[in-house]
Amino acid sequence: MANPPPLLNFEQMLANLKRRSDWQQLPDIRVAMWPGQVSFSDDLSDKHLFNDRYLESRVSVGKMAFVLYLTCGAFVFTSLSSISLIISEFINGLEFSEIISLYWIAVLFCAFFFLLAYGLTRITPSCVRFNRQAQVVHIYGGPNKATTAPWRDVYPFTEFSASADGKFSLNLVFRTGPTDLAMASGAFDIGDESALVDNLTRLEFLRRYMAEGLSAVQPDPQRTLYKPSGFTKAVNFKDDGFIDFLLARLVVMPGYYLAGGPLIDRYLIRRAASAQWPEEVERLCAPGADLSGYDTTPVEARKDIYHRFNGHGFDLVNLIGEVVG
Repeated sequence: MANPPPLLNFEQMLANLKRRSDWQQLPDIRVAMWPGQVSFSDDLSDKHLFNDRYLESRVSVGKMAFVLYLTCGAFVFTSLSSISLIISEFINGLEFSEIISLYWIAVLFCAFFFLLAYGLTRITPSCVRFNRQAQVVHIYGGPNKATTAPWRDVYPFTEFSASADGKFSLNLVFRTGPTDLAMASGAFDIGDESALVDNLTRLEFLRRYMAEGLSAVQPDPQRTLYKPSGFTKAVNFKDDGFIDFLLARLVVMPGYYLAGGPLIDRYLIRRAASAQWPEEVERLCAPGADLSGYDTTPVEARKDIYHRFNGHGFDLVNLIGEVVG
């Protein structure tokens, strides 16, 4: 019997990620974003999610909700269509067996979308906690399960979407063993994945928070505040124009309510809020936690080199903005 191929070690797996054409390595957390480009607009008023001990990202809730809108919407559409056709055939005097032979595929589709929606509701939203006081990141893995990794060892990447949706995923990679790695999203808001500059801005948000605390990531008073979430922001006439506003009101909003959007939102938000973190994670996130055995020294950034978005990637610049690399 042939021996199984040897496992790749962490360095080899990391090298493979760096070679991928749809992945781009982002600056190390020891290199800050150029101050002239930093601007945040996050509403940090929810102290359960944003405090000086930890931040918690629940961006996956909004992403799951969008998939459920589509699935439940498909179920409602196929169900209503099937019911109306079957009733019409009954009225026209068709036998039950004949109706079943004509519309069994439609009934099968209804059952498929129902089971798919039910299965999706059982998936646990993937939450991530950035624990500043212990200088670690907790990645939720289900009830009483989590992976914890040192923040100082993070390798940030952008993953470009293979589809045409223009998505830029902010992926944080951590070593969890000689031949293991863990990956977490660094996004807090759906807008964090709109462009490379949004990835860089969110990475700077995390870097500043972990180094200096909540006071270092306060929103720019000149910008409109938004509560970070994975839900699509509401369309308004002023910012999005008449056509988008009209489509949102006449097409998207009715579809949202017909698919049970408010119920889906409430259910997923409640599930994320009731996530059962392991006792050790809750202990490390609690006020006055005993952090013996953890290196709680914040990671300081260099004062001579910064990164700055240049329209398609990033340059290394000095404090006055001159490109140095």
